[in-house]
Amino acid sequence: MDPIAVMKNRLLFLLLCSVFAFSILARAQDADGDDDDDVMPGPRPPALMKPTDKPAGAQFACPYEKDFQQVHQIGTFKLRLLPVKVDKDDKDDKDGDGDPRCRAVLIPPHGRKINIATDWALSVDPVSGTDVNGDGKPEIVLNGYSGGLHCCYTSYIISLDRKPQLLHLFSNSAPIKFEKQPDGATVIRAADGVFGYFIIPPAQAVVPNVLLQMKGDQLVDVSSQFPELYDKQIEQARSELTPAAIASFRNADYHTKLFTDQFPTVQKVLTIVLNYVYSGREEKAWEALKDYWPPADAGRAKSLILERRNRGLLANLKCDCRPALVAKDVHRAKRKPSPPDELSDPRIKSIIDD
Repeated sequence: MDPIAVMKNRLLFLLLCSVFAFSILARAQDADGDDDDDVMPGPRPPALMKPTDKPAGAQFACPYEKDFQQVHQIGTFKLRLLPVKVDKDDKDDKDGDGDPRCRAVLIPPHGRKINIATDWALSVDPVSGTDVNGDGKPEIVLNGYSGGLHCCYTSYIISLDRKPQLLHLFSNSAPIKFEKQPDGATVIRAADGVFGYFIIPPAQAVVPNVLLQMKGDQLVDVSSQFPELYDKQIEQARSELTPAAIASFRNADYHTKLFTDQFPTVQKVLTIVLNYVYSGREEKAWEALKDYWPPADAGRAKSLILERRNRGLLANLKCDCRPALVAKDVHRAKRKPSPPDELSDPRIKSIIDD
C-alpha cells in the first residue's frame, strides 16, 4: 500500500477518535441531561471569595460592618454576631477550605449561651423579633452566605421557645427575602436559582420567583396568591413575541443548533411558561408550551421544567429541613451541619438515577 495513503488513513482514524472522545466528554459534563451545560454556559462562580469581597446580591453585617457585634434584644433573649475563633494552624485564605467566619450566639434570660448558626457571612434579618410562622410567638431570622465555595445564600428561621429550635433552613443561589404583609403575615420570597443554567445562557436566564409562608413548622407555597407579580412578566413577553419569531422557533431543530439561533425567542417563551407554572396555572403553561415550542421537542422541555422545579426551592416543601434542637453549648457547636450529599439525598437521588 502507498505509504502516503497509510499515513492519511492513520490521521483520519486519529481525528475520528478525538471527535468521539470530545463528544463523550461534553455529554458527561451535562450532569442533568438537559444539555444546558453545552449551550454557552458562561463564567462559573469563583471557587472561593477573598476575605475582603462582599456578596453582590445582599448586605451582611458580619464581618463587614464595624459594629456587627452589637447586642440585639429580641424578646427576653439577646443575640450577638461574633467572629469565629480561627485556629492558629488554619490557613483559610491559602487552602481554600471556606471555613465559617461568623457565628450567631443566642443568650437566654437564664441558661448558657447557644450557638445557633455559623456561616462565611451573617446578618440578622429585620423581621427578627416578629411572628414569622403565625404561632403568636417571635422568631429569629438569620441570613448567611457561604463565601462562593458552594454558591449559596442561606436563611435560618429559629423559634424562641424555652428550648429554641431551628424551624427551617433554606439554601439558594439567590438572596432570600422575608416580607411583612399588611395582615402581619410574613412571605418568604426568592428567585428560584435552579433555572439559572437552563437551555439558554445564564445572562439571559429566566429565573422565576417563589413565594412561601411558614405556618407553624410547615412550609406552604403561596405563589398563586400573587398572580399580578407573574402576569406582568407574562404580558411583557407576549407583547414582544412576533408571528415571524414564533414560526421560526417552532420550525427549529434542537438537535441541529441547540436553539443557539433562537435564544431571544426561547427566553420570551420560557418567561411565559415558567411564570404560569410557578403561579399555580400549569394548564395555561402547557398550552403556551404547545403553542410556541417546536412540537417535536415540547415533551422533553416539559419534563425538564418539571424536573428542575421539583429540585429547586419548592423541594423545601417535601423535605425535612427542620433539624432537631439547636440549643447546644457554644463551645461544642463550632460548625453547622453540612447539607445532605446529593448521592444520599432522597430528593435528588431519583433524579440522578433517571
